[in-house]
Formats: sequence, structure tokens, C-alpha cells
Amino acid sequence: MIEVMVAMLLTAIATSGIIGLYIVETRASGFSRHSTEATVLAQDQIEILRTAKFIGGPITTSGLDEHGNPGGMFTRIYTATLGAGPTQPYDDLLVQVQWTEDAVPHSVILRSRRNQ
Repeated sequence: MIEVMVAMLLTAIATSGIIGLYIVETRASGFSRHSTEATVLAQDQIEILRTAKFIGGPITTSGLDEHGNPGGMFTRIYTATLGAGPTQPYDDLLVQVQWTEDAVPHSVILRSRRNQ
């Protein structure tokens, strides 16, 4: 009888450890996925800014999903700043994608330069 109780206790301890590990892994996997999606959204916007003649900002687009369509958790903010002539013959591009996960704000920032 005592052996069965000890075996049940050890099984319960092992099971709780495995469940805890699963919870941590799931949370980390979700953060990794959202971070990758935010980076792709920022990179897409950088490519658009590099090919367009847009100067200005900041322009904010809220509620984007991982494909850049409405209905998601991401907010994308972008600016394109005009260079300073011959000393700086390029425009500065900045894209920031923000999201909140587990009540903690996160963001990805990408910077690039575009020849004038």
C-alpha cells in the first residue's frame, strides 16, 4: 500500500514537471512565431518604402494580421526621412511593428537606407 502511494506521488511530481515544461515551451513558441511574423511585416514595408518615393511619416497601421491584412494584433509604424543633400545622399527608412503578448508589449524595429 505504501509502495503504491509513493509511486503515485512520484508520478504526480513527474507529470507536473512535464506539464510545466509544456506550458513554457508553448509560450516560447508563440512568442517566436509572433516575433517572426512582425519581422516579416517590417521587412515587407521596408521593401515597399525602398521602391516608392514616399517621404514623410510617421504613418501608423493598426490591427494587422501576419499577412498585413486587417484583423490582427500587430501595429506597424513607418517613416521615411529625406537625406541632407550631398553630405547624406540617401533617405533614412524606419519601420516598427508592435504587439502585446501576455500583457507585455513587444516590438521589432528595422532601419534601412534608400539612395536618392
